[in-house]
Amino acid sequence: MSKRIKLTKKIYLKEVTIKDVNYILKLRTNKNLSKYLNPTSNNKKDQIAWLKKYFLRRKAGKEFYYIFQLSNKKKLGIGRIIHLKKNLFHFGGWILEKNAEPGIALECCLSIYEYAFNYLKYKKCLNWINIENTKVINYHKILGSTFYKKTKKEIFLEFTKNSYKELKMKFNYYYL
Repeated sequence: MSKRIKLTKKIYLKEVTIKDVNYILKLRTNKNLSKYLNPTSNNKKDQIAWLKKYFLRRKAGKEFYYIFQLSNKKKLGIGRIIHLKKNLFHFGGWILEKNAEPGIALECCLSIYEYAFNYLKYKKCLNWINIENTKVINYHKILGSTFYKKTKKEIFLEFTKNSYKELKMKFNYYYL
């Protein structure tokens, strides 16, 4: 049984396991859902090999990979806390099921931020987003992320722990 933690009213963060390989592949190889993410092989053996390497990074505290779930264990999507440095993390590989109910995206995002800022004690998040993914760029800006830098392919948005505290107060009804 993998570890599940509940940090908001509806969402559990469940650590991925090898048993989740089919679900991960379903999301990661869906052309519409993963359009702006790095491509993933649809080969189950490749994904299992990748997960085994991830488990080593997880054990070393270098990366965290979660499935977003409801209390009935219905899976809603996936997200990762990656590229960890002293006071900095990246929130990446975020994919939600296509027809998630309103507010689920926000609550999933809040649960990742809650875990990274208040449990792992990071001070800043850098979200790097494909420059063409304007919906997600605008979403993070609405939540309080600010411009950090831009390359030809990506934009980096900064989100601080103080920004998160403000966001948490604004959306306190999403919390336990």
